[in-house]
Amino acid sequence: MRKILISALLLALIAPVSASAHQPVTIADTEISAARGPLLVDGTISFAVRAGFTKSGQKKGFRFNLKEGEQLNFEYLIIDKAPENRLKNAQLPQVVITAPNGSKTTVRFNERSKFSYSGTNYLYLYRNKSVGQSGTYNVDITAKARAAITLVVGEKEIPGDVVRGAAATRKPSPSATPTSSSSALTMEQVKKNNTARSCWSVINGNVYNLTTWISSHPGGDDEIIRLCGIDGTKVFSSKHGGDGQVMSRLNSFLLGKLST
Repeated sequence: MRKILISALLLALIAPVSASAHQPVTIADTEISAARGPLLVDGTISFAVRAGFTKSGQKKGFRFNLKEGEQLNFEYLIIDKAPENRLKNAQLPQVVITAPNGSKTTVRFNERSKFSYSGTNYLYLYRNKSVGQSGTYNVDITAKARAAITLVVGEKEIPGDVVRGAAATRKPSPSATPTSSSSALTMEQVKKNNTARSCWSVINGNVYNLTTWISSHPGGDDEIIRLCGIDGTKVFSSKHGGDGQVMSRLNSFLLGKLST
């Protein structure tokens, strides 16, 4: 009987935590825009993105990917303590979400609900669920005063990949169009970037800067380094084929079209 009671108590303690856990991601002060901020490779996975500001006008940002028809889940929270809980809505950081089709949404607070997690009290200021678009969402944050906020993306409680480093985000268009000549890159340029410090590779006619992927690649450094400075299409395809998640991550490193 005692063992049953202890087991029940443990389950009661563990369950609320697992149901509310989010993978933490902190935006650095140098990540001053969505394009320069972290990329959440799968935006259906639950991430808690933290952004702290020391002054008005300071900017930060991040990005996340969704596939067509996947659910977009986005939440805005603050810790329920000063200075954040004493600020008026207009004094809290402004968040603008740019969808893959280019449409922009400025977050408008629609609630002020208390929420407690792991001994910390929060306030929900905004929650939204909708059907997502295929592509990359850009989230740009601008401070109005000294404050810190948490933005939650996704709901799946599983580990997710986060890519750091500035990367080109493909702009949505109603139909496929060739990359402009201003963004075209030559094979000579690719060959010059053939080390772990600067690793470019050609895959399926596009040029990618894989430098920041080297240290985080689950297969080890060598799997990426072997692609540096060459046309790595065959090697990459033989390893990953049509893996959608890998291709989504690869696209976050896109520099442009290879000039022929």
